[in-house]
Amino acid sequence: MTQTDVSTPWLTPIFDKHVQSYQNSRFAHGLLFTGSAGLGKFKLASRLAKYLLCTAKLSNDACGKCHSCNLFDANNHLDFHLLQSEANKAIGIDQVRSLIDVLNERPHLGDNKVVVIKDAQLLSTAAANALLKTLEEPQGNSYLILLARTHHQLMPTLFSRVQHSHVHSPSDEALVEWLSLQGTSVSDKGVLRQFQNCPLALLNYLNALKAGEATDERRHCVEGLFALLNRPESLFDFSQFLAKDVESRLMLLFFMLHELHKIKLTGLVCNNQVLNNQVLNNQALNSQVLNDDAVYAFALPQLQIWSEQITLKALRIVNDELLQTRASLMEHSGLKKELLISALLIKIKNRFKETTPC
Repeated sequence: MTQTDVSTPWLTPIFDKHVQSYQNSRFAHGLLFTGSAGLGKFKLASRLAKYLLCTAKLSNDACGKCHSCNLFDANNHLDFHLLQSEANKAIGIDQVRSLIDVLNERPHLGDNKVVVIKDAQLLSTAAANALLKTLEEPQGNSYLILLARTHHQLMPTLFSRVQHSHVHSPSDEALVEWLSLQGTSVSDKGVLRQFQNCPLALLNYLNALKAGEATDERRHCVEGLFALLNRPESLFDFSQFLAKDVESRLMLLFFMLHELHKIKLTGLVCNNQVLNNQVLNNQALNSQVLNDDAVYAFALPQLQIWSEQITLKALRIVNDELLQTRASLMEHSGLKKELLISALLIKIKNRFKETTPC
């Protein structure tokens, strides 16, 4: 079963709401879907585009049988257009101008034309401005569907001209049940937190693990930090590992440092309780430190050792620096990843050398 075939019940309420709006003649010409990667924003946009282009619409979906639906399924519909970034580069004004020229033409089949813009946050300022007039004065029955992580990534003027829907991740219970329907089970809830409950990204990862095509990257991060703190020559290997997938792997490192921060704060609270003559046994203490759904719950003994080797202030500083490095590398594809990550790792290692941790 491919990801195009799997059900996406968490997307259904948003789709149904827009279908109802269309049937009530209240459908916006500009839409924005936001949400984390792996939630299926593009699947939602594609399903809605297919519905808009369908020439024999059902009450709640596209018919799936008309000539328009067949062309759409074959990725050969002349009234559907996809605009996306190449290699994470900015979407330029020339691309948008070509798109606007297409929108100004009459539909080849049916009444509507649909454009989906993936990674709309990568629209250059000039390109975003060029879209404004189209959104203000749409040509006939043309529809623009923009996709982004958050609405904050868009120019305020562009955001003000679209109807926004945020795609939320399903609950733990709903996600575990959905994974079971796909033939996959999860016993380690930390992996849910790792993928922020994004079903499609999680399913892809679990299937890759099952097929031996992926490894547990959390354990690589634990081993990488251990080597960094004990073997200086490992710096290059760890930076290479993180650079291969900056977005997800630097976030994994952030989760680890964040949970170290939580352990230290919990330790301070527990120490205060002991001083106040409140006796805590080991089991109760461990349950207070990290929940079983923490990303690195499996590595709690090692994290407790590390928490004694770094200060709260140092953890706050390196967490901020890590997120800034990650954001810079995601926004600017031309930066030298391994160089910046190596510099970050050196800072993290040096912070662990500080004395009098508290």
